[in-house]
Amino acid sequence: MTLTRTVFMRPLHSISKPWCKIAFLASLILGWGSAKADLVSPYGGETAPSFAELSVEKDHVRVILEIDLNAYPFFVAPDDGSGASLSERTGQTFQVSVDGNPLDRVIHTIDVRPRTPRQTAASSLVAPRPRSADVVFVDLEFPFQGQPGQITFTPPLNSDGIPLASIGMMASHGGVPVTDYRFLSQAETMLPNWEDPWFTTFENPNLTRHHKSPLMSFVSIEPREVRHEVIFRLKDLEGWIDLDLGNAESLTSDQIVRIKTEAEGFFKSQNPVTIDGVDVTPNSVQVSRIAVGAEGLRVLPDQSPATRTTMLLGAVTSYPQKALAKQVDMLWQLFPEGVDVVPVTLSDPAGGVPSQIYKTDPAIRWTNHLTSWEEPRTQPVFVKTAGVHPAVLLSLGLGVLSMIGVLSAWYWSAAPRSLTLAMSGAFAAAAVLTFALKDSFARPSPDGVATHLVIQGMLSNFNAALLEPDKDGLRSALEPFVDEPNRGDVSAELRRGLSVTLPSGASARAEDTVDLLIESLSRGEGQNDFQILANWTARVSGGHWGHLHRQNVNFRGLMDVSRRGDRWVLDGLTILNAQKEG
Repeated sequence: MTLTRTVFMRPLHSISKPWCKIAFLASLILGWGSAKADLVSPYGGETAPSFAELSVEKDHVRVILEIDLNAYPFFVAPDDGSGASLSERTGQTFQVSVDGNPLDRVIHTIDVRPRTPRQTAASSLVAPRPRSADVVFVDLEFPFQGQPGQITFTPPLNSDGIPLASIGMMASHGGVPVTDYRFLSQAETMLPNWEDPWFTTFENPNLTRHHKSPLMSFVSIEPREVRHEVIFRLKDLEGWIDLDLGNAESLTSDQIVRIKTEAEGFFKSQNPVTIDGVDVTPNSVQVSRIAVGAEGLRVLPDQSPATRTTMLLGAVTSYPQKALAKQVDMLWQLFPEGVDVVPVTLSDPAGGVPSQIYKTDPAIRWTNHLTSWEEPRTQPVFVKTAGVHPAVLLSLGLGVLSMIGVLSAWYWSAAPRSLTLAMSGAFAAAAVLTFALKDSFARPSPDGVATHLVIQGMLSNFNAALLEPDKDGLRSALEPFVDEPNRGDVSAELRRGLSVTLPSGASARAEDTVDLLIESLSRGEGQNDFQILANWTARVSGGHWGHLHRQNVNFRGLMDVSRRGDRWVLDGLTILNAQKEG
């Protein structure tokens, strides 16, 4: 199925441009590899045999090295005759300088330990690099004074400036990530912004992070919902509303709960949205604490430590709809002091298009130009049972006996003929009556093919029904295949057993079901009632804060079904097990 659409924004970035197509296809390819993490880096730094975590704090630089055992000699300074031990010389070839002046180092830890696991796309995009299972772990600190304008990190190099070891890296400043997973293959210089670490960068423009802005907007147009998601800093929220936090630098869990409550009320009335020409108010607003790292976004608990100056939050505003919208308009209202441009991404079933919102022109419009789109709907499940109904066979047999009797009567005398014709008439009447009452007799159990089709039809309906964002919509979606008395229990079990939450906290929806296996089929209490035990794999996905997450989930469930002619209904559902792959 081909889907195309047009997104109207100012300025307009058309998906017809080649670079947009490449970016869109790349996002799809990378998305399939990210089963566990929110965001998997395509640059491969996390696969390097050695790795460096670079952290800049207010008075020191911390460097944590994981040195591949085969690369260890390159990280050890030669013995200069001073009598320094091997441990004292470890890490000396990794240098840190500020404003051109080398820093002295303090060794905190040196030992051998297992390699830190890092989420990677290597399994689906590139072959993993050979490396040792254990690493030499080195924790170094480089103290400095003041607020230097440049901090340079130099890995082990030969006399020609060629790197001696393959080193992956990630860097942060004040707890804020500056890069995604990258490679440190030459001397690289960080330009710290001491007033706001969010704007710390490297001189090398290739050393960046995915979330370049501390304020980002994402508008998702989905079959049953329009959703607006905003990533913002506590620092910016304090510029919009008074949170009365005093001079606190670290926040308690009670303060975080209060901040989230205030933010939910604030976002409920901000950035007004119009859908198909009608002004709408959000059905719900949910605010979460989040953290940005090399593997993307993580939802944090309220109890985890929080620094006021770097704390990030995410707001999700939901506008439920009965069908895919035709046009969505939004007026962006939130520009922190000194910020005139806000990144925004609009996503629909055809993909996402990134652009920007300008303070001089803050209006956003999405128009539905999908050329091939069918609303996902639940359907009655019709499956013909393989085999012939026993009542039909009996009716045919009686009919044949009746015909034999009629034909035989012509060759007999009057008395036997009358008796034979009477018996033939009785057989004929019995055949007609048996056929007419065939639905009152027990039907044969469905064969494997029919059972598979019945369950596949139920699963397709589950996927469509779970798109509904509220209880009333879900109960209505069950109408074609669940009788009224059972809809409450079935809807509750669907929500309990089949709802999937992704690592970001987003709710996923099933794109497809595969590997359906019927474990057993048994008769229920009624003659047309059956109980089917099955397991299957659902391919689920969900967009949240600018990323498409995908995950395979294995389910095992017990379904009570009954047959009404060739129509099948679901009488009961019990999800016995749900387990994410990987």
